[in-house]
Amino acid sequence: MRRKVVSMNYPKKISIKVPASTGNVGSGFDCVGMAMDIWNEIEVSFNAQNLTIENQGIDIAKYQQIASEDNFIIQGIRAIDPDVDINKIRVINNNRIPFSIGLGSSAAALCAGLSIGNLLTDKKINEEELTAKAINIEGHPDNASPCFYGGLTISSFDQSEKKWITRKIDLPEDLNIVIFVPNFTSATKESRAQLPSKIERRDVVHNLSRVALLIDCFINKDFTLLKHATQDSIHQDVRFKNFPEMKSVLSAAINAGALGAILSGSGPAIMAFSQGNEFTINYEMEESARKHNIEGNIILTRPSNKGVTIT
Repeated sequence: MRRKVVSMNYPKKISIKVPASTGNVGSGFDCVGMAMDIWNEIEVSFNAQNLTIENQGIDIAKYQQIASEDNFIIQGIRAIDPDVDINKIRVINNNRIPFSIGLGSSAAALCAGLSIGNLLTDKKINEEELTAKAINIEGHPDNASPCFYGGLTISSFDQSEKKWITRKIDLPEDLNIVIFVPNFTSATKESRAQLPSKIERRDVVHNLSRVALLIDCFINKDFTLLKHATQDSIHQDVRFKNFPEMKSVLSAAINAGALGAILSGSGPAIMAFSQGNEFTINYEMEESARKHNIEGNIILTRPSNKGVTIT
């Protein structure tokens, strides 16, 4: 098939910043997500000799194992227009989001690709439609939505109108995040396959009550009940079976005074929230990991109220 010529209205080079994200935020399974101040920076040139993808930053070896056509950036471009000519694109991906650890690395790449594809054609799809495309590819909204919108996002699918609805809550600057990143990974697809197809009523009620409190905490910027609001009965315990020692790292964060602690996405990263005692939480999470012979590192960050940005 003959490839379409790209739009002539785009600049010769662009830079895209796309944030890390955490899905679920504990009790908000598959509907609540949060963007974080950890960014992949992607530089795209449109006058290269041929399609080139260059990975820099962390986890380079893992990204180099992905064939060009399977790369989520390329998939995102193709999702805008499968026939667009990408043979003269050079992509330099400066990666700062750890790969397959529960911090939205695939969603970040996909959302970047969709944004690039939107520039390559004359379709000019709006943010709501771009987010819907990302969700449909990912299969769940809790990383794609915060990736585009920033902040804390709540996403719901309207069956009558057949469209995704997303609402955003801006987050305070003094809310800190402590993430323990172990040196092993977890594939989201396999992790989701282990989740039960049926859920007990008491577990559904448990999560409904917690996620209502979760949204209340973030709307009112009052995190007194965040530890209670992040408790989950649907997905975390199932996923912890794959890496049971990580549950001790979560408990260590709570015992050190974290406002709340969660399994980030499908894991295995553990995320804790704090307002002032993040270094104590950092130490206790690392100490718990050491006692269980888990190697890894800590990332200290905060939420981001910005999503994908293009310059």
